[in-house]
Amino acid sequence: MYFVDSFFWNTLPVLYRDLERALAIHYPDVKAPRRWLKLASWIGGDRDGNPFVKSDITAETLRLHRGLAVENLRRDFQDLGRQLSVSSNRIAPPPELLAWIEKRRPFPKHVDYIEKRYSAEPYRLVLALLAYDLGEASKDEMTLHLLGTHEHRALLNVDHLIEPLNLIAAALPQSLVKDQLQTVIYKVEIFGLHAARLDIREDSSRFNAALSEVLRALKIESNFESMPDDARTELLGRLLHDPIPDLAPSLGATAASAETWSLFKLIGRTNEIYGSDLLGPIVISMTHAAADVLTVLLLAKWGGCKTLPSITPLFEVIQDLKDAPAILEQLFTSEYYRDHLSSRNNEQMVMIGYSDSNKDGGYVMANWSLYQAQEEITRVAAKYNIKLTIFHGRGGTIARGGGPANNAIRAQPAGSINGKFRVTEQGEIIASRYANPGLAHRHLEQIASAVILASAPHKSAPVPQQWRDSMETISHAGFRAYRTLVYETPGFIEFWESATPLDEIKRLQIGSRPASRAKAGAVNQIRAIPWVFSWMQSRFNLPSWYSLGAGLAAVDDLPLLQEMYDSWLFFRTLLNNSEISLLKADMDISALYVSLVPDKKLADGIFNSIRAEYERTRESVLSISRHTSLLQLEPTTQQAVQLRNPYVDPLNYIQVETLRRLRSLPDPECEESKPLREIMALTINGIAAGLRNTG
Repeated sequence: MYFVDSFFWNTLPVLYRDLERALAIHYPDVKAPRRWLKLASWIGGDRDGNPFVKSDITAETLRLHRGLAVENLRRDFQDLGRQLSVSSNRIAPPPELLAWIEKRRPFPKHVDYIEKRYSAEPYRLVLALLAYDLGEASKDEMTLHLLGTHEHRALLNVDHLIEPLNLIAAALPQSLVKDQLQTVIYKVEIFGLHAARLDIREDSSRFNAALSEVLRALKIESNFESMPDDARTELLGRLLHDPIPDLAPSLGATAASAETWSLFKLIGRTNEIYGSDLLGPIVISMTHAAADVLTVLLLAKWGGCKTLPSITPLFEVIQDLKDAPAILEQLFTSEYYRDHLSSRNNEQMVMIGYSDSNKDGGYVMANWSLYQAQEEITRVAAKYNIKLTIFHGRGGTIARGGGPANNAIRAQPAGSINGKFRVTEQGEIIASRYANPGLAHRHLEQIASAVILASAPHKSAPVPQQWRDSMETISHAGFRAYRTLVYETPGFIEFWESATPLDEIKRLQIGSRPASRAKAGAVNQIRAIPWVFSWMQSRFNLPSWYSLGAGLAAVDDLPLLQEMYDSWLFFRTLLNNSEISLLKADMDISALYVSLVPDKKLADGIFNSIRAEYERTRESVLSISRHTSLLQLEPTTQQAVQLRNPYVDPLNYIQVETLRRLRSLPDPECEESKPLREIMALTINGIAAGLRNTG
């Protein structure tokens, strides 16, 4: 909320004005749509693996969102009222505005005073009334209303503000409107009375478990969770068709299931009292089948949600990305899901995950699977006349979909953006991109520019089949190399835990969620951030490049690869991003961490494989790009990394020695460990700051 308040609040209206001016000069017949760039957040709404996010936290978050917007707008209306002291003797107010004023009588005491003191200033009077309304709305006990059951209605909505503002704008000359008044109108349209929509996210297994428990209690199905997907889909279709059964006011025998039902009650109350603008989509993590989406639809129906947000499947691992088109086709042909889409103007949001796909299949396979999934998702949506928005779940590092934003957007498959683009900004990336009004403006302008260019109508030649075949070869060879190392090498978990400060990272009180979903040592259960963060700290940076060299080596045709690099933005971006990762990695520093692995034979075997792949990847990328050094095309970034790295190296030396001492203690929780853990926290922060990455 700090960033919304301090930077986005004043930067977004400037961006709106920039686009409006540019269109007026170059495309005078084109008008930008209202609210074309908006904010959302899932902090306080993301339950996926976070036991602390419950309905009371989500309700309080919604209050904070609304409170920020209401208070900021109240101050803006007060300031604007002092500026618009135009006399009715000079510019007579339109009859509609006078009628609006008369409907508001009798005035509150302060507004009555303003009318008498500034008797010929109706525009100031209107704004004083709106500021008063916002002040009253600020007193609304929102959290209690959301968690309670008594009747209530919102004290204020956006239309109440927009109508008089538009009447004022229509009455005044454009020279007055274009300045502060237009800025306030932009803010009302962009931020509304919610500042940023709050997304809800939960793992599909939690939704399925909650419904399974109720179905057992109703004696409808004893083991819903274990049913085959087709059988679950058939049962859900029947239940969606049937009347809602008699349900207890509080459902769920377990705390987790009861909390899931409480969530849908909260969603229903929010929409009923404050409208649908406050909530973003319900994102279903680890969506594996159409039944996972229909489960949420049924829970919402039984939970009393009359108006339902977008239900957004999140496809994360490689197999789910491959299955995504078939899952969506099954949903788009479902009578009950089509009814849901009709209520939402046939709009569907689909989220794709960059983090878990990388952890599952490695750098190359993840990127190619994401590219193909977008192509197929776009095709299926077009087939059923669905207005598609692809939501890109990117993180800060290259391994999690990070990197230069403009190229990343423009490298997406043709037709997959089409004017609609949603992306996450996470972790330290928020501060690095938005903690300065100038930087925030520049970065947002780059995103908007890329989306417009990617969406502009133009004839784009299809990707040649030979390039596609080569990418298939590269991705499958890379996948085999990655899975062989990470999932099939005996002792790899031991190597990873010993050769990185993973345990110390899990102890840090900086994550929004526990480090793992279940068994902490399993790669497929560890969260993407500690997975990437641990490799970054020990300077392997493995998730951001490993498997690329093996993949490229599988295509024994350098001229073809160079042709792909020169003419295919997706492939060029894939290799250019890997250069950033390769430059930040340092195998000599990593070797120090390898010395911490107790089993020296295991350590040498795995590290030799990693180092050989690093050298192969570096040589291949430079040969294909024809660069003489990594990041040759980005000399400023290249110089920055080369300047920073020597200052980071001593922190790595200290960290390795501290880890050695910690691990030699007979009791890891003894008094002697406390100062060592303080040193670890300092080195972790220092290395992350120097490398400009955590995960």
